Amino acid sequence: MIRRLNREEILRYLGYKDSGVTERIEQLLNRCEAETLKILQSKYIYRRFPVEKGADGIRIPGTALVLFGNDIQEHLKNCNEIFLLGATAGIELDKRIRRYMVTEPDVGVIMDSCGIQAVEQIADLAEKEMEQEVSAEGCHLTWRFSPGYGDLPLETQRELVHVLDTHRKIGVSLTESCLMVPSKSVTAILGISDTKRDVRKNKCNFCNNRERCAFRKRGTRC
Repeated sequence: MIRRLNREEILRYLGYKDSGVTERIEQLLNRCEAETLKILQSKYIYRRFPVEKGADGIRIPGTALVLFGNDIQEHLKNCNEIFLLGATAGIELDKRIRRYMVTEPDVGVIMDSCGIQAVEQIADLAEKEMEQEVSAEGCHLTWRFSPGYGDLPLETQRELVHVLDTHRKIGVSLTESCLMVPSKSVTAILGISDTKRDVRKNKCNFCNNRERCAFRKRGTRC
């Protein structure tokens, strides 16, 4: 259960530095964090699979899922197994953000950032469970690599959510353009490696928005 949101991360999403937080912003942050935690519907699911590596991509036996692209192959080069992960903050948060964007846009923007951080923390909870499982085996996890990173097609999302059965298990579906509903949801691929070397490489190296990233311009990352 999430009892607090990472305030520093929320401010980073909003583009604030510590010196730029006014009393008004502090009040809105307190209000939005409390409201987010109250309506949060934290859910996640993950499954473990072996992988088969070939010249045409990385196949997940027993499924139709194939991971295409040089970046995901590099990410999983030391891995013979993976976890597939889906996580969501729930539909009520989406509804509340949409309402505030119309009635109180400043509140809506802060609630949106709270939602982004909330689903990251939900995914962190799932990752902690995975970490405990593989650590007991003397193995290590890579960082979370999501469809749309680097040259891994966003369309990979379709089969990934099918394999995880996210619609039935955690209430997450996809639009025609592969966007997730609820919007504050994530999917990811985490490799399982028997070596700690290189498993936590900087994900900025694989980001399609690297050259235009507002976070990098501020000296941080998403």
